[in-house]
Amino acid sequence: MSIVIGILTGVMLILSGGLIWIVTMQTPKNEGFGGGVANTPSSNFRGKAGYDEMLSLYTRNLVIGWMSTALLLYILHEVSGT
Repeated sequence: MSIVIGILTGVMLILSGGLIWIVTMQTPKNEGFGGGVANTPSSNFRGKAGYDEMLSLYTRNLVIGWMSTALLLYILHEVSGT
């Protein structure tokens, strides 16, 4: 049981590093005074997913993986009694 806990802890550390890295790569939604202007050409065009949308998708998937790993580690710790 301790081998599984060790492996999951390593996976959680890798996911944590990836989550920190991908969140710091994202651009803020309100980029100054012109950030709220809705008449920009990119706001009306909804074509292929852009860079920010892909980063948002990756962030969501990493968070789901991180939370699942944390829940599984909690359950394993409770079952093993450590």
